[in-house]
Amino acid sequence: MARIIIEPESASNLRNLVSLAVENQLKIMEFGIAKTRRKLLEMEQKIGMNSRDFYERFQKGELGDDLKFIRWAGECETLERLERDYAELQGMELCS
Repeated sequence: MARIIIEPESASNLRNLVSLAVENQLKIMEFGIAKTRRKLLEMEQKIGMNSRDFYERFQKGELGDDLKFIRWAGECETLERLERDYAELQGMELCS
C-alpha cells in the first residue's frame, strides 16, 4: 500500500482536498474501466473470441497485424493499466 504524508504549512483543508481529488480520480477511472470493458465485449462478439485468448494469440503473432487487432490489443492493455492504477490508488492511505 502506498502512503502519502501531508504536512500542510498554511492550508488546513489540504488533506480533504487531496482526498476529494483521489475520490474524483477513482470515479473517472471507474468510468474508463467500464467503457473499455464495453469496447472489449463488442470486439469479442464481433470476432467470436474472448479478449484473454485473443491477446495471448496476438502477442504470439498468430493473428497478424490487422488494424482491428492492433486496436483490440490496445484496449486490452488499456484495461490492464487502468485496473492496476485503480487498485493502487484505491489502496492508498493518506497520512497526516
